[in-house]
Amino acid sequence: MRKPLVLDATPIIYLCKIGLSHIFNEFPEEKFTVPKVVEQVVTHGKIGAPNAFIAEDIIKKSIIKIKEPKNIEFITLLSHIPDLHPGEIDILALANDLNGIAITDESIAREVARIYGIETHGTIYLLLRLFYRGKLTRKQIKDAVDHMISTGWRLTAEEYAKLIKEFET
Repeated sequence: MRKPLVLDATPIIYLCKIGLSHIFNEFPEEKFTVPKVVEQVVTHGKIGAPNAFIAEDIIKKSIIKIKEPKNIEFITLLSHIPDLHPGEIDILALANDLNGIAITDESIAREVARIYGIETHGTIYLLLRLFYRGKLTRKQIKDAVDHMISTGWRLTAEEYAKLIKEFET
């Protein structure tokens, strides 16, 4: 059985922003997010971000389902970590609850996930999975990454170099 994907705001926002929202349909595992992420992406996003309506549609169609994390003790523990935002706390807690994969691009969330043994990956992971399944080409991924960067997505030089190296092998 495949581990469910638990999505933070950034992958949802940027894949919708660049017109790749359809890729969420390409993953056979269940996909979840938490109410705090929906509030950030959809409710607050509708104020000046047209991609928020696309994200709302994906959620309304249950392509990405909304679920609350259950382990209050773990949420409380994570809430004491500086710079870890409420949505990130909840996606890590839900990924932990479901033995799922947290999909986040935030370095602090990824580091905390590693410490607590929660599998974590970022937006690039989703794109590369589709590349290896023949659903996206190298050019489509490079264009997607360049477009996300041009619209404000952050990728360190090290992460970008790792991505380029991945394509060379």
